[in-house]
Amino acid sequence: MDAMRAVLAVTVAFGHLWGLLVEDYRPTASVLVNSGYFLAGFAHSAVILFFVLSGYWIARSVSARAERGWRWGDYLIDRVARLWIVLVPALMLGGLLDWIGYHLLELPTHYGLTGAWVFTQDLSQSLTLRALVGNLVFLQHLIVPPFGSNGPLWSLAFEFWYYLWFPALWLALRYRRPGIALATLGIAFANPEIALGFLSWLCGAALHGAERRWPDLRLPRWTPVPAGLLCLAALLWGRTGDFGVEDPIEAASFALFLFTLLRSEPPRIAALRPLASFGAQASFSLYAIHFPLIALAAGWIVGDARLAPGGEAVLAVVAILILALAAAWLFAARTEAHTGALRNWIRRRVQGGRAGDPPPR
Repeated sequence: MDAMRAVLAVTVAFGHLWGLLVEDYRPTASVLVNSGYFLAGFAHSAVILFFVLSGYWIARSVSARAERGWRWGDYLIDRVARLWIVLVPALMLGGLLDWIGYHLLELPTHYGLTGAWVFTQDLSQSLTLRALVGNLVFLQHLIVPPFGSNGPLWSLAFEFWYYLWFPALWLALRYRRPGIALATLGIAFANPEIALGFLSWLCGAALHGAERRWPDLRLPRWTPVPAGLLCLAALLWGRTGDFGVEDPIEAASFALFLFTLLRSEPPRIAALRPLASFGAQASFSLYAIHFPLIALAAGWIVGDARLAPGGEAVLAVVAILILALAAAWLFAARTEAHTGALRNWIRRRVQGGRAGDPPPR
């Protein structure tokens, strides 16, 4: 799963970078260039599959905490610390990079003059104090725009509210303990998009439920093959058009594929360890900082018009993507790596006495 997180984060960054650097699709003779256009279209699907992984791990955490004795304070400290330790410096870094591109260099990309469909933010409205404060309290895409150019931050707001909704529903339905957090479900009625995303996220929670329901089930080692092909078929189908229902279908097929992996115990693949390491330690950072970073780099390169599809464009995409990966790794070393320390610091300030408890995942 950690290796998958790395692949999904890179897929998102690649899709956005391709859209910022390369002209809109037109047929070419190059298989490599055509493949770039094709792969760039999976950026949104990668976010949906991220939701499945998130739903799985949060559901595991919530069910374990509820069995030990639920404490909203502990849970919220862990979740907010996990998000803020990356989000706060990402907002500062992104704001600085956007200010340079918009005000100092006045890059056409940052003024929406290159026609890049992935850069939809109006920086005169999104690079503001109001947007910054709204992003800090996870209201981006709901009340305020994502801060600056960093449109991908919409999913962090969705994640935060899912972190509240799921335990509120779990406690109410399983333990008959309804709480005030259930009131936040009103957001789903006001915003159908976040409600649809929750269906995809719940596919991950359902995966954990299936684990609990069939703890001793063992599947043949070949089982992930047909499940993986089914997931691939769903992704390819979703890539062919805007159907409106592809997200939960892709999420459900991915959850099924993960279930077959968990229950068939396939052999470990040593070649995946570097990917897994990056996924565990820096995939969140890559997602949080990649857009303002690559927007500034792309804006510096393309000028008034994006690059024509060809070898030069491919090399530029690869070079900037490597830069973004390196930046995310360094950024994560100063942020994500200290999540446990931040959790303990908050506990000492808020609760006291339990700061030495090991932080749950």
